[in-house]
Amino acid sequence: MTSNAAPAVPVETGTAASDTELAEGLKNEDSEGQEVRGLIDAENHSVKGWRLHLATLSLLILIFLVQMESSIASTTLLSITEQFGGYEQSSWVFTAYMLTYCGFQMIWAKWSDITGRRFALLVYTAIFTISSALCGASQSLMQLIQFRWIQGIGACGIFAIAQVSMFELYPPRLWPLYMSIFTAVITLAVIAGPLLGGAITEGGTWRWIFLLNVPACVVLLPTVYFVFPRRLGSPTLTGNQNVGFGHMFSSESLRKVDVLGSFTLLGASILLSTGLQQAEVGFSWHSAVVLSLILSSIPFIAVFLVWEWFVTTRREAPEPVFPWRFIQNRIRIGMIINSFLVGAVLYVCTVQIPQKFMTVHGLAPLPAAIKLLSFGVLVAGGSSLSAALMGKFKIPPCWVVLFGTILQIIGLVLLTRINDVTKIDKAQYAYQVMTGLGVGFLNAALTLLVPYVMDKKDLATGTAAISQFRMLGGLVGLSIAASLSTPQIRAHLLEVLPPATVQHLLEKPAGINSLENGILIMVRGIFLAGFKLQTKALVGFAIAQVPTTLLMWTNRAAEPEKVRS
Repeated sequence: MTSNAAPAVPVETGTAASDTELAEGLKNEDSEGQEVRGLIDAENHSVKGWRLHLATLSLLILIFLVQMESSIASTTLLSITEQFGGYEQSSWVFTAYMLTYCGFQMIWAKWSDITGRRFALLVYTAIFTISSALCGASQSLMQLIQFRWIQGIGACGIFAIAQVSMFELYPPRLWPLYMSIFTAVITLAVIAGPLLGGAITEGGTWRWIFLLNVPACVVLLPTVYFVFPRRLGSPTLTGNQNVGFGHMFSSESLRKVDVLGSFTLLGASILLSTGLQQAEVGFSWHSAVVLSLILSSIPFIAVFLVWEWFVTTRREAPEPVFPWRFIQNRIRIGMIINSFLVGAVLYVCTVQIPQKFMTVHGLAPLPAAIKLLSFGVLVAGGSSLSAALMGKFKIPPCWVVLFGTILQIIGLVLLTRINDVTKIDKAQYAYQVMTGLGVGFLNAALTLLVPYVMDKKDLATGTAAISQFRMLGGLVGLSIAASLSTPQIRAHLLEVLPPATVQHLLEKPAGINSLENGILIMVRGIFLAGFKLQTKALVGFAIAQVPTTLLMWTNRAAEPEKVRS
C-alpha cells in the first residue's frame, strides 16, 4: 500500500465529516490501484486456499468460545451458588469476566500492532486456556471470580485480534459477507451460552462450562501457529521483520506503548464498573462504597482524555490507545456511543430473559434458556440482514441503524406490558423478536463501517473501540438494571416474608418454588415487577440511540465492491 493515500475523513481538525468526506472514504482509489485503508499488503502476508479458510475457521471458533463465556454463566449461577452460596455476590462471576473482557480491548489491540497479530493471538489464547482450566477447578466462589478476571483478559485479546483480522485477511468486496458471518457467530455464541449452560447444569456439573474450552483451545493453538499469517499487523507495514518476543521488548516497540493511556483507561473502567456492581448487590447509590468508587473514576477519565489528546496531536510516540481522532469526528464518536447503548440492550436481555423465566415461571435452566432463542436468533438474523441491505442493496448504514433503533424501542416498550405470572404470555416472543432484530441491525452496521471511517493506522484500535464500548455498555447496563431492581425486590419481599426467608430467596432464588401457592404468586409478581423495571431502563438506552444516530447521520451508502483490491 502506498504511503500517499489521501485520508477519507479529515481527522486533525475538530470539524465533522460531511457526506462527501464519507463517500471519499468508501471509494478511495488512486491511479496505482491502492487499496482502501485497513487492507493488508497481499505480497507480504496474504494466505490463500485451505490455509485462509482454516485461519478463518480458527478465528470463528475462538470468537465463539470467548463470546459464549460472556453469557454461559447466566443459567448456571443458581447451580454455582447452590454449591458455594452467596447469590447476591454471584453476579461477579459474570461481571468479573465482562470487566476485563471489555477493559483491555483497545490496549490489547494496540499491543498486537507492535508484536504482530499471530504472536499476540497465541499469547491471548494461552491465557484463556489456562484460566478456563482454573475456573473449572475452583473450590470457592471467590476463587472462581478471581479466575474469571484472568479469563476475560485472554478473551478480550482474542476478540480484538479476530475482529481486525477479518478486515485484513479479505478484500473490501468480501467485507459484508464475512462481517455478517462474524457478527452472526458472535450473536449465536451469546445465545448458545445460556442453552449450553442450562444443558450442562441439568446433565452434570457446572464446572464443564469452563473445562470445555481447554481441549478446543489446545487444538487451536498449533493450528493458529501454522496457518495464521506471520507478519499480519503493524510490523510488516513498518518494514520490521522481527515479530515476537525480541521485537516486543525492543526499544522501538516499547516507546510505542501508551502506558499512561492504558493505565488510566483500565483504572477508570475498573472503578466505574466496581462502583456500579456494588450498587447492583444492594448498596445505596449514596453510600460511601458506591459513591467513592464512581467519583474516583472521574480523575482517571479526565487524565485519560487529556493524555490521549496530547499524544495524538503533540507527540509521535507513544501510539495512543484511543486516538483523539475518534472524538474529533462526529461519525466515529456517534458509532462508539451507539455501540455502548446497544451493548446495554444486548447483554441485559441475554441475562434477564432466562432468569425471568426461571424465577417468575419456575422453569429449569435449559427450558428457560430455550426461551431466549426468539431474541437471540433474530439478533444473528438481523446482523446478516443488515449486512445484506448495506452490501447488496446499498441501503445507507445510518438508515439501517435508525430502523434497528425503532425496532428496539417498540419491542422493549411492549415487553414492559407483560403482567401475567400464572402463565407464559406468548406475545412476549414477538416482542423479543423485534428487539433482537433491532439489536442485530446495529451490531452489523456499526462493525461494517469501521474500516471506512477509521484511518488505516487506527484499524485495530477502531474495531476494538466499537467492541469494547459495546461490552462496556453491557456491563454498565447490567449494573444499572440490577441496582434498580434488587432494592425494589428486597423491599417488597420484606412486606410479605420474614427477613430470613427474603435473604434465602435472594441467595438462592430456586427456593421460590417451595413457597405456598398464595405466597408463591405474590413473590413471582414481585420478581416480575423487578424485571419490568429493568426493561424500562433499557427503553431509555434505546431512545438515547436516536440522537446519537442523528449525530453520525449521512445518506451515503457503503460500496466496498467499488474499491479496487
